[in-house]
Amino acid sequence: MTTTDATIPPVPGDPSAARRSHPLVIRAHGGPRERGRYYGVAAKDRILLSMENYERVYTTFAGLRWEEATALAETFVPVISAWRPEYLEEMEGIALGAGVSFEDILALNLRTEILFSGKARAIAEATGVRTPGECTAFCDLRGPEPVVGQNWDWIPFSHDTVVVLEAVPEHGPRWVSVVEAGLLAKFGMNSAGVTVLTNALVTSLDVGEPGVPYHLMLRALLESESVVAAEAVLRDADRASSANYLLVGEGRGVDAETRPGGGDEIAWQRVGQDGCLIHCNHFTSEESVFAKPGTDHGPRVMPDTLFRRERALALAELMPTPSVAGWHEVLSDHANFPDAICCHPDPAEHELEQGSTVASVVIEPAQRLMHLVLGHPCAVPRVTYDYREFFAA
Repeated sequence: MTTTDATIPPVPGDPSAARRSHPLVIRAHGGPRERGRYYGVAAKDRILLSMENYERVYTTFAGLRWEEATALAETFVPVISAWRPEYLEEMEGIALGAGVSFEDILALNLRTEILFSGKARAIAEATGVRTPGECTAFCDLRGPEPVVGQNWDWIPFSHDTVVVLEAVPEHGPRWVSVVEAGLLAKFGMNSAGVTVLTNALVTSLDVGEPGVPYHLMLRALLESESVVAAEAVLRDADRASSANYLLVGEGRGVDAETRPGGGDEIAWQRVGQDGCLIHCNHFTSEESVFAKPGTDHGPRVMPDTLFRRERALALAELMPTPSVAGWHEVLSDHANFPDAICCHPDPAEHELEQGSTVASVVIEPAQRLMHLVLGHPCAVPRVTYDYREFFAA
């Protein structure tokens, strides 16, 4: 049974307070179009709000009007059609349910590729505008069972567009993802025991060329029957964007630092049976840093990434036994405030350059438990979503 947080009182001054008091949990059944249409109907208001805000984001960071952003997104259709055509069908269903065009939903799902397009890079270099920092993810195998999770940091408007999406597909594992309304997936876990966590990365190779989009790749990983199968999905795709994927299952963790391209553009790191891995928004493996082509721009465009990783590693070393409560404290940490692990908007920055922890999750994969905060973990108690029955059905 899923526990919601409807009884949690709003936090004064928290922009997500109203939405958090009534979290939107969507459980969609059936084929791609059917699930998409149900999703679109249920999340219509949040999808429209997301479109309204990303129209401003694309103009600010990429110099693209909405119709130009949708045109750029359409250049990815042939790649997606050849790779996972059912995702196009599902986005058509979402658009139908929300009363918008397919191109609108496609442009939302390609936000990463649009924001790191060649035109966006030129604007950033000319103006010094930087995108908000993103995620702090971890995999801790030092205890009797894995404890994993992450903070997802993004622009504050996304407090009002996040949903918990639960899927019952006709084939393959059931899965759950915490995601921006209208997108196919972000982080989450599935009934096959696979947990997917992620960090945005950016290199000199990220120019928005057509390939498998980041958020669609996250969806494909969530549909994997095992970590080994998920690794194969990453290797076999011609990915459009740099990103980090932290895969956990079968009591082990695998981290993949990727650049645009295929299997040769991945640096793998294995998490030992008694190990702890923490990843933020920069490359860490020696293979990535020294052997792979393409300059890592993470520390420049998301400068707090280096501090967040160092701080989380230091706090993890002080944790005697890995636990949900212990990692809740780590993800609530305010060192280097406001650009901390628990990120808060900086009023000195432009509205769209501000960062904020939109969602914070600690997952116990073996128990099928997701402990989730929609908002800042320093201010709001975690809510436990128990997926044992849902995944066992």
